[in-house]
Amino acid sequence: MSWILKLQERMWGIAPWDAAKISDEWFRAHFEYAADVVHHWMEGALDLKTARLLNFGCGDGITDLSLVLRHGATSIHGIDIRQEYAKLPRIAKEQLGMARIPSALTFETIQPGSALAGKRPQFDGIMSWSTFEHVQRDQLLPILKDLHACLRPGGVFFLQIEPLFYSPFGSHLRRYDDVPWHHLLADEDALWDIIQKHEGPIDAAEVDFGFADFGVDGYKKFVFKEYLALNRLTADELVEITAQAGFHVVRQERRHVDMPIPSELQGRYPDELLLNNEIFLLLGK
Repeated sequence: MSWILKLQERMWGIAPWDAAKISDEWFRAHFEYAADVVHHWMEGALDLKTARLLNFGCGDGITDLSLVLRHGATSIHGIDIRQEYAKLPRIAKEQLGMARIPSALTFETIQPGSALAGKRPQFDGIMSWSTFEHVQRDQLLPILKDLHACLRPGGVFFLQIEPLFYSPFGSHLRRYDDVPWHHLLADEDALWDIIQKHEGPIDAAEVDFGFADFGVDGYKKFVFKEYLALNRLTADELVEITAQAGFHVVRQERRHVDMPIPSELQGRYPDELLLNNEIFLLLGK
């Protein structure tokens, strides 16, 4: 199928698209904000117009699509353990009016922990957006070592996590529970009870394109299961593990929230841990 897309692009160019058609807030956030952040962090380290990129945890592929359309990327291979990216042709048609997605994009479903190194030429750059908080603890180092082997010498790896677990909404449950740090204050039964009883709409920016697959009750179960599986990784631990895998930090930024820490948590955890909600890392090989 990819050769057909390439032929179509040689004959007619990349399918026309119109960002004015965007109506979905999840799409807008990943097509605009996430793609712009990735581009900002990687543009000085490599040329997206010539680089071969790997997206570890590509999800629905919206950010990859934007990097091609808005920032000139010409080769992005997205991998994920789910097949949300299969929806991308439909999503691109609905949100951008595109008849087909660019041939620069390829996607692959993998099993958790599957080795990637050696299966294809090394990549110039790797990116990962809010994925590593979902990786099992015992798989973090093996996966990072494998990604290190996938990267060419001199290549870069941009890695972002938000929200970090110990931050106010690090549970990833804010769709249903907007009490800051509630996951550190209440037990699992209490949190699940809040989710079950939630009625009404969810913030549009928090509703991904997988919502319809689950339905209202099914999505609640899915999100809570994801919460239970979070590895509770901290920014310091992430930096340490990437170093163990062979990477060096080229640049990093940690973002913090400006919120009063509940008295019940003061002294239980360092303030830095509770207020640090996001980390950006640019790693080198």
